[in-house]
Amino acid sequence: MAGLLAFAQSTPLVHAGLEWLAYFLGARTYFYHRRADPILLSRTDQIFLLACTVFAAAGGAVCLHIVQSWSWVAQQPVQSWISGKSLLGGLLGGTLGAEVAKRLLHWKASTGDAWVPALVLGIVIGRIGCQLSGTWDLTYGAPTGESWGWDYGDGIARYPTALLEILGVLALWAGLCARRWSRPGQRFNTFLLGYCVLRFGIDFLKPPFGAETATGTVPMDLYGGLTAIQWTALAGACWMIHRLRTSPQA
Repeated sequence: MAGLLAFAQSTPLVHAGLEWLAYFLGARTYFYHRRADPILLSRTDQIFLLACTVFAAAGGAVCLHIVQSWSWVAQQPVQSWISGKSLLGGLLGGTLGAEVAKRLLHWKASTGDAWVPALVLGIVIGRIGCQLSGTWDLTYGAPTGESWGWDYGDGIARYPTALLEILGVLALWAGLCARRWSRPGQRFNTFLLGYCVLRFGIDFLKPPFGAETATGTVPMDLYGGLTAIQWTALAGACWMIHRLRTSPQA
């Protein structure tokens, strides 16, 4: 077991495999749940909607990674800027892309709820890969003196931040399943609100809070005492609250 963990921490292969598995199973889960409430758009419009969602998600993921570590990224060749990505940036970027596409198509029906079980499954599987990875994955926690601290391969007991995120997402999913939703879109907005709050809190358990960045990894910048991910989480939470209050569907 220790040998397998050491292998996973030293190579991106395990993480990459679990990440692609998360994409595959998440997509299958989305299409399965969408069958119960199909999108009544033409094939061309559906492709346009999906393309806007995917490209905006990719752009948001990369852009937030760049801002998160701008002091380091700015010194690297431009072609290396797309080497990292942020899940939160992808989620909010994809949501924005879908909303822009729906406005262009004059489509007001909900498209978000079918994504919730897919996102839960994808996040859980993907974060398992993060938890098994080394510090090179940039999702490691700050050092902790607790006996349950996780060694990411550098010999330091750290907060198991990916595992904490998994538990938080599962708890959020359980809460969503326990409630009846009166309007389409409420479940998606509530999930994204909860995830933004979760990420805001968990990122206090990561560098640059509590310790310097691990040797050989990318530093995280602070803007007004918070990271770019935390500011984005706050903005995303406010956006979701606004959507829950003003928009019956999302």
